[in-house]
Amino acid sequence: MDRPTIEVELPISGIKATIYSYYLRGDRKAIEAIMLESAEFEQIDGKPTLKTVNTAYRTKMEDKAVLLAIKSLVDKESKPIELKVEVLDNLPEEDFKTLQENLPTGKLKKK
Repeated sequence: MDRPTIEVELPISGIKATIYSYYLRGDRKAIEAIMLESAEFEQIDGKPTLKTVNTAYRTKMEDKAVLLAIKSLVDKESKPIELKVEVLDNLPEEDFKTLQENLPTGKLKKK
């Protein structure tokens, strides 16, 4: 399935990101699974009760959401950049914020 995209230039690094206009259902499921996998439940009086939550799930969900939304990254010389968490972690904060602001919202835009 070919999805529409937008191109965003990151303000500090000059990296150009091609970002999908919407997530696929499978993308949403993969993002939400991170939260579910971080919780541990136990049975108390026959009812499932939350035992613990690994709070690192928020960062993992954020990384997954950005990686699934990006179709491609290219540097100033138009060379492809491999999509991985380490690339996101090495972006200046303003660049990462720009990516976040351009992520799909889940709402279809009306024409």
